[in-house]
Amino acid sequence: MICPECRTDNIDGVDHCENCGQPLLGLDLPDAAGAPRGREFIYERLCDLPAKAPVKVETTDPVGLAVRLMQDQDAQCVLVMRAGQLAGIITPWDILHKVAGPTEDLNAVTCGQVMTADPVFLRDDDNIAVAINKMSVGGFRHIPLLRAGVPTAVVSISDVFQHISPHLA
Repeated sequence: MICPECRTDNIDGVDHCENCGQPLLGLDLPDAAGAPRGREFIYERLCDLPAKAPVKVETTDPVGLAVRLMQDQDAQCVLVMRAGQLAGIITPWDILHKVAGPTEDLNAVTCGQVMTADPVFLRDDDNIAVAINKMSVGGFRHIPLLRAGVPTAVVSISDVFQHISPHLA
């Protein structure tokens, strides 16, 4: 039995951890207080993850502004808004594959022309399992989180894995 206090592997049936002395009696019973919970961390809410506030632009703003904001605010993506609603998302992939080139003027192209329209989003009270599924199935690395239709954060696959990696040991 693994001690919930010090993570020492003890012989099944002992009453106290051989390393730290923590009581182990009854921890092997389902729903015992302090019993290891398995993989429940996967059901934690996305709003409990550390996430940055979203960087936002309007559909009519030039792509050059989106690039500058991504650089200045160390953002991995920019949310594109139209009339206060999420209209799209711009990632470095969008910029590299849709507009970047030796003669392209980033201020002559609007964010609305380059964005990935109608991005998949989640509610901030959705859980980590849903985010992993959406990112895996959709093949993307960023998901905007909305509360009452308003973007509150962007969660990246990196944010998710940094949060769950301690539980995977």
